[in-house]
Amino acid sequence: MFRRTLALVWLAPLSLWLGGCASYGEQVKEMTAAYRVGDYATALETFEKSEIKKADRNRLLYYLEKGTIEDKLGERKDSRNLWIKADKLADDLYTTSVSKAAASFIYNDTAQPYAGEDFEKVAIHTMLAHSFLADGQMSEARVEAARINTKLNEINGFYKDNKNKYKDDAYARYLSGLIWESSGELDSAIVDYKAALKIYEGDYATTFQTPTPRDLVRGLYRLLMIRNRKDEARLLADRHKELDLAKISLEDASLVVIHEVGIINEKKAQDFVYPIGNQITRFSFPVIRKQSVPTRQTGVRLNDGLLEVGELAQNFNAIAYENLEDRRLRMIAKSAARLILKSQLTQKAEKDFGALGYIAGSVYGAVTETADTRGWSTLPAAVYVTRVFVKPGTYQVELMNDGRKDEERSITLKKGQVLLLRDASSQMKRAPSAPS
Repeated sequence: MFRRTLALVWLAPLSLWLGGCASYGEQVKEMTAAYRVGDYATALETFEKSEIKKADRNRLLYYLEKGTIEDKLGERKDSRNLWIKADKLADDLYTTSVSKAAASFIYNDTAQPYAGEDFEKVAIHTMLAHSFLADGQMSEARVEAARINTKLNEINGFYKDNKNKYKDDAYARYLSGLIWESSGELDSAIVDYKAALKIYEGDYATTFQTPTPRDLVRGLYRLLMIRNRKDEARLLADRHKELDLAKISLEDASLVVIHEVGIINEKKAQDFVYPIGNQITRFSFPVIRKQSVPTRQTGVRLNDGLLEVGELAQNFNAIAYENLEDRRLRMIAKSAARLILKSQLTQKAEKDFGALGYIAGSVYGAVTETADTRGWSTLPAAVYVTRVFVKPGTYQVELMNDGRKDEERSITLKKGQVLLLRDASSQMKRAPSAPS
């Protein structure tokens, strides 16, 4: 009896300690602060010193976050290796051990390994596609772009009910079409452009606040005309009279820049209090703001001319918000069952140990019911695409990302060429090691 009473005496402060553990956002606060201002070397150094690296349950996040930082530092091969590990681990974590599932049921979801939000598992392939594109490995980039919708199909096939609204990725199709076109595979590009257009005009416009990129329509019209599919081109021009598609030159070259802008909104906990039986019980769910993407200028300037403004092609903030809303019903069912179990344990503790048991059980149930706010914090908030149709020639190119100049370079474009560039925001070099 004495041992049981002693256990309950230390259970209350232990519960307070467990419940008071820092949120994921707080654990990576220093890293994200450095990351936001482009000090990627400091971001990596800080992240490597954090508790994230040491905890097996955060292994997926370690791969995702470090992969993004390495990518910004220009270490793309290392970055891709980390993201590939993350992709494999996310698949492996679909199957959770009984012991870890039980721990999350009695404590909360933070007790088990983070398996990733559904959209994060898909975004791995978006980032891999961008990385390969930056290195000019177009075949590999196209494969990753195709895997985006393959992964989405796999994930949604897993759910019988409450399927995700994010079921088709318009940007994946758009990117794939751009890669096909840059490689001279025009018919394949037309197929992907048409598929992208359909998705943009559907779920992307109504659910993810992402209107159809005008340059997608221009690109599709141009290819239809080149391939002598004039009837289809005429129908497209009639649907988009505001773009005056007939004026597009078929002999122009074009520069296409993929911009990764900002970082995704932070996942936070939102608490709700409800009575269950004779107890007041707290629900806690992860939430993410549906805030729009960064609005400062992003685009391309050629030969010191006017800025050609990029168009929103992927809104990760909106996708993340909808993904969590789709998961809410699944979370509620699990949380309700967990709270009922905790309530039953508290009632049993009160019956066996009186007021002390009730207090300890109530404290444990309250402080451990905390939302899992872990998430890929360095994922971009959005992807923009800028496409500029120009005469063949040599140009000085200045890239703008969210209001700041990223880089300048000189390019030469040939007749009909489509040149793809990636703007991932300033890629700083590693700081030199301090002398020993």
